[in-house]
Amino acid sequence: MSYKPQILNNAQGYQQIITTLTAVSAKVSQQKFYEIPFADYVPTVVGQGAFEQQMLHWRSFSKDDGFESGVIGNNSNRAQRGQSDAVFDAVTQKIIPWAKNIEWSLFELEQAAKANNLFSLIEAREIARRKSWDLGIQKVAFLGIGADKGLLNLSSVSADTSNLTKRLYAMSASELNTFAGVVYGLYRANCNYTAKPSKFIIPEADYNGLANFPDATYPIKTRLELLQSMFAVLTGNSAFKILPCAYCDKANFDGTNNRYVLTVDDPTSIQFGLPIDYTVTQAGSEDGFSWVNAAYGQFAPVVALRPKETYYFGNTAS
Repeated sequence: MSYKPQILNNAQGYQQIITTLTAVSAKVSQQKFYEIPFADYVPTVVGQGAFEQQMLHWRSFSKDDGFESGVIGNNSNRAQRGQSDAVFDAVTQKIIPWAKNIEWSLFELEQAAKANNLFSLIEAREIARRKSWDLGIQKVAFLGIGADKGLLNLSSVSADTSNLTKRLYAMSASELNTFAGVVYGLYRANCNYTAKPSKFIIPEADYNGLANFPDATYPIKTRLELLQSMFAVLTGNSAFKILPCAYCDKANFDGTNNRYVLTVDDPTSIQFGLPIDYTVTQAGSEDGFSWVNAAYGQFAPVVALRPKETYYFGNTAS
């Protein structure tokens, strides 16, 4: 018995031969990517500064000659009294526009329709464009774009490479017990004791290893649970978070260094901007044969308004 080949047109209009014994899946297998909710890592402001070219952030500073200068005698007059003042400066944050088209023709629509409506050509292209935006914005949030930096590599943020010489999961119980207090103390000194961190961002490869127990004989708490508890106690914040990030692994960071970040969840200290989130225009045609629509958005790379409230640690451990 012979089987007559049939022709099935794919989404690009090309033909592929199948036989009557070939079953066609009702699902399309889509490519997958590393995705991470970046707004959990860096405070993200949406909708502010739409269609502008830059954002201006004002900062105020106290100007005072000290508490003691306010001590007066009973006979002090106005000229003898000290005075408090405030000064201001401004930090600019660049706003970058983004736009991409998708296009389809009459031939492509007809050929896709011959595929028994198993998938949508237009939907597939829209998914690809949206994924381009999502993955691009995600990378900008962590690593920046061009000369503009991201959460992990801001030039205004101090970096310590001497107090974290090995991976956290490789630390002994005593080393782990000491670690949290040391890095917390360094953070507090760096910001002149004015802030407490609310999150610790670490390489995903290190985070995954923290699920083990420092003492296998008494498996009461994992290394991750111990570290979480220590930071919660030190900061007085039960909601303190330890967050994994693959961008912090040296293979994805700079090829040499693993990046660890203590920072705050405060947009007045550090922020990433999305003046216009992903937006799609209505499709149109000039000739009735080809159709096109655009998607657009705006983003503002990460800016540290109080850079001392973010602190980097690093090592080169494998």
